[in-house]
Amino acid sequence: CAGNDDENELSFSTVHPNNRTRVPTEEQGDIIRSLEKAAKESNQKFDTLDFPPVDNTKPLCEFDSTEQIFVNAYPWLFPGGIGDTYDPRRGKVKSLVDWAQHLMHYHDGRFLNDQMLVLNPPTVEQLQEQMRRGNFSYLGKLKYFAKNIRGCDSFWRGKTAELESWIDYHIGRGHGPPTHFITLSCAENWWPDLRRIMVDLERQAGNHGHAQKLLDDDFAAMCVSAKRYNLFVNDFFMKRAKVFLDTVVKTALGIKHYWARVEFAPGRGQIHLHLLAIGKNKSYLYDFYRAKTEEEKAKIMEKYATTVLDMTSDVEVDEAHKTDTSADSISPLKGRFCESVSHQEDARLLCQECMVHKCDNYCLGDNVKSEPRQCRFEYGKETEYGKADTEGRELSDTS
Repeated sequence: CAGNDDENELSFSTVHPNNRTRVPTEEQGDIIRSLEKAAKESNQKFDTLDFPPVDNTKPLCEFDSTEQIFVNAYPWLFPGGIGDTYDPRRGKVKSLVDWAQHLMHYHDGRFLNDQMLVLNPPTVEQLQEQMRRGNFSYLGKLKYFAKNIRGCDSFWRGKTAELESWIDYHIGRGHGPPTHFITLSCAENWWPDLRRIMVDLERQAGNHGHAQKLLDDDFAAMCVSAKRYNLFVNDFFMKRAKVFLDTVVKTALGIKHYWARVEFAPGRGQIHLHLLAIGKNKSYLYDFYRAKTEEEKAKIMEKYATTVLDMTSDVEVDEAHKTDTSADSISPLKGRFCESVSHQEDARLLCQECMVHKCDNYCLGDNVKSEPRQCRFEYGKETEYGKADTEGRELSDTS
């Protein structure tokens, strides 16, 4: 390289290390050979960072929160020796979760990208030894932290305890025990108001052809849109359920207090809701608890179900009925209650559409031997494997 002080200019020439196609000039070759010779003759040693010494005679205890395990185990992540869950000057961190999230969101990404950084829970052998000694504290901590993970066993155990506390509270306040168990299912492929929302969403997405299919009552198109925009389906169902509980159910069944659990299952729509409720009319409970036999209790419950809830099985339905999903379908699921001309006929059609059990693979299951299957709801056994022609149940005048 050469410089010119008068003209304030600098000119230089280099050889790219990855350049293999061009032969270096004689001058460039002399430069390369001189550099290689200087590198071989050089005895210069660079300063290195030694790994922290470890006292093998005194192993660290993983259960002692003051041992600063992370600082000693990952010195390249904590070069200053600070930042562990415990520090002699500031003490313990207030929240291990916040501490871990702070590491994962650190500005240079060292903790997030390091492949050796792991949390160090006790091994299976250590946990087994603790439980043999009667120490279940670590398992208790796992259950406590896991209860915030939706859907896991610890989460539902926590919800079970919450429900039991809810029941005890209302009994203590004189409201009585729960008297109703109700399930609300989502008919996302049928509701006209939800279809209207799907049309707007498809248009906004530029799917005008699909939106036109929805306007033409195409059932398959509605199924696709409901799966594509399932978040809107869930929001619509929850708002519809809230209005239904605060108006119809509250007035018709006299329900004031309820506890509900939302679930997702393919057999009941994208979302459905199980509800445990306390009714105002609890007079039948006095007769129920005074009854001495199971037959007397059954009669009391039957009287309440038929007179108060109008739960009867005297509706005439067409056993050969099949669900019609065409645009010309007269299914009660497609209409609103305010559009019903006859409430009795609407109830009959609704019962025929939704309340008649028809055996299929859901209740019959499957077996390896391909033998006739038995309905798990006690509706009989099919004559041949795959026919699902169970005989059903006999109708009775009383429960």
